[in-house]
Amino acid sequence: MKTFVFLGLLLFLGFLLYAYANGQKSSTASSPAIEVFELHIGDRIVEMRIDEPVTVVTPGGEQLTMVLRRKATLHYAGEKLAFDYPSALQLSSETDDGITTLNLEGTASPFVLIQIYPLPNTAEGVLENLLEAFQEEYRNRQAQLLSGNNVPVKRTIGGEERTGRQLRFLLAGQEIVTELYAFPQNGAVVALVLQHDVSEAALAEQYFGIITGSLK
Repeated sequence: MKTFVFLGLLLFLGFLLYAYANGQKSSTASSPAIEVFELHIGDRIVEMRIDEPVTVVTPGGEQLTMVLRRKATLHYAGEKLAFDYPSALQLSSETDDGITTLNLEGTASPFVLIQIYPLPNTAEGVLENLLEAFQEEYRNRQAQLLSGNNVPVKRTIGGEERTGRQLRFLLAGQEIVTELYAFPQNGAVVALVLQHDVSEAALAEQYFGIITGSLK
């Protein structure tokens, strides 16, 4: 396993845990700036905002109510992996030395990290290194490990039941649950990290279900 890959992961994890400690990942985070769009109807321009109804009058005098909405789910398709994900999460991607890292995060606590490793990496080796890296970073952040930490956990991913490891810890008064998985997929090894604050467990399961249910 290449050391720099996990160094990059630790740096990102450190930032994520810092955000938790400072309340930046909570559901009470400040709202982003409201987006304003323009609807062009001939020479007429109508301003529209997400989920705010706008009434327009047709040349024939008919009144039409129009609502601009975001798609509930978006789709990611890569060479080795494809899945749907909630539009409430923003996806970022980078590839370094053949290893692709995908981050999915929003203003609430549910967070998903996906890494795609080329062969000859093994699922067992990737999971072992991920587990070690996360536990080490939690210790460095002085997080309190809770009951149910580092125990087996199962989840259906892409139609197959996968076994991973679960971490539970307390950081800055927030109880965080992290699930780690690694499995072979389309001639590669996929690492999947699912993390959330227990106070947003229902939202997390909704988000995670969309991703894990469609992953292929």
